[in-house]
Formats: sequence, structure tokens, C-alpha cells
Amino acid sequence: MPEVTYSREGRIARIRMSAPSRGNAFTPQMRREMNQALVQYQQDAEAWMAVVSAEGKDFCVGSADTTPKTFKERRERGRLWAGGYVEAWKPIIGAIQGQCKGEGLALALSCDLRCADDTTRISVGGDLSDPDVVAAWLAPLVGLSSAFELLWLGRTLSSREAQGIGLVNRVILKGQPPEEAAEEGRLPMLPMPSTITVPNGDVMTGAERFAQEMLQYAPITRNFQKMIGLRSIGMPFHYAQTLEIGLNPYASEDRVEGNRAFAENRRPVWRNR
Repeated sequence: MPEVTYSREGRIARIRMSAPSRGNAFTPQMRREMNQALVQYQQDAEAWMAVVSAEGKDFCVGSADTTPKTFKERRERGRLWAGGYVEAWKPIIGAIQGQCKGEGLALALSCDLRCADDTTRISVGGDLSDPDVVAAWLAPLVGLSSAFELLWLGRTLSSREAQGIGLVNRVILKGQPPEEAAEEGRLPMLPMPSTITVPNGDVMTGAERFAQEMLQYAPITRNFQKMIGLRSIGMPFHYAQTLEIGLNPYASEDRVEGNRAFAENRRPVWRNR
């Protein structure tokens, strides 16, 4: 039975880890399955957003396998660490609960946005034999000082502390959600605060609400911004501002639709083209 599954409802893909008995710790097979799920999302033209989540009380406690002994094993472990980095130029949201450390933190950092609940505890974990991807993701995300503090001092962050340094985007709380904005009009949604309230406090439900919020905006623009943002890291500004990669949002059908919807005072119907 697979320990990582891929499904889709509407425009939202769901990538779910299902090994709660060991805290969703990665094994070689689970890495392969996570990689396959990420590639499936990359190739699924009907999926405009993905949420990565996990069964049980913990998101992922790290790695369940020992240090590999052969070159082939070491190479695969490094290449597929936390599912491997798959260039999917569309958003991925991590839904984090409980412990998130070691290889689990690497997976969370590879997501574009992260939601966490009040049970979340984030730490570096791992050992010196692990691939050095956590430091590479942390530094541009939270800055060198915060990254070094996590790496060198072994701190464990709550969801609120992680949000304070930019590691978590939304904290999911249990309670009655606020009333939804009216459906009519060109902007039928309210700006989302730094917390998301859902009846059962489930981080997956909260992350999907976060995804639904972003689906209100043009996907072609979102994807273009992700591509430019990631590929311009470390690049001199005068080079970064001349990058021409991916589809041009300004010459897209969705730009025409956005302008038309604004003039007609209605919600746009995006086509992602």
C-alpha cells in the first residue's frame, strides 16, 4: 500500500503522507513515492495548487533509514531527499502539524507556503550525514541570523514563533470561521488575516482554505512570479529585471479576462492561458 498518495479535487491537488505509526519518517520507498507525487502534480495541467499534508499527530519526524553504505544508495538518497526537488512552477502549500524536523523540515521548506497549527514544533534535527538542503532553503527564507540560530543552537519553534520569522505563513486555529464575503462583485473575498479559523482546527482544512483564497487570482501570474522569484535568487538586480522566462502574463488571455471582469464588476473566470 503506498505511503504517499496523490489526488485532486477541482484545481487543488492533495499530496498526503500516510505512515503515522513512525511519524511519517522517510524511507527510500517513501522518497520515491513523494517524488512521483510531485512529478504528477508538475504534469497535471488541471491542478493549479497543491497541498502537502500528513496523517497522524506529526507532519514528519525525519528519516527512518540508516546511513546508506553503497554509492548507489547514497546517490539516490541525496537525489530524492524529501522527495527531491521537482520544478513545478505553480504553488505548493505545506500543511504542518506536530513534529516537523530533519527531512520533514526539508520537505516543508521546499513548499512555497506553509500553514501550521498550535501543535506544531519545528526543528532542524537530522545529522551530519544528511544532505545539506535545509541550510540552503533556510538562509534565503528567514535570513542568515535566524537560519544560523536554528542550525547551530538546535532551537524548536512553535507555529507562532515560526510565523514571526517568516517560516510559517498562516496559523490554523480551532473555532468558528468568520462570515464569508458576498459572492457578487469583482472582489468577492475578504483579505485573509495571519490566522485561519476552521471548526475542527485541522491544518489540512485550513491549508485548503488558504489555497482557495489564492485560486481567486490569476494562475498564470502566480506561476510567472514563482519562476522569476526562485530563478533570480542571488542574481544581480539589473540581470533579474530582464529575465524573460515562462508565459508572459501581460500577453495572456487571463489578462484580457481580468480587465473585462473588472469592467463588468464580476469575478474573473481564469483559463491559465
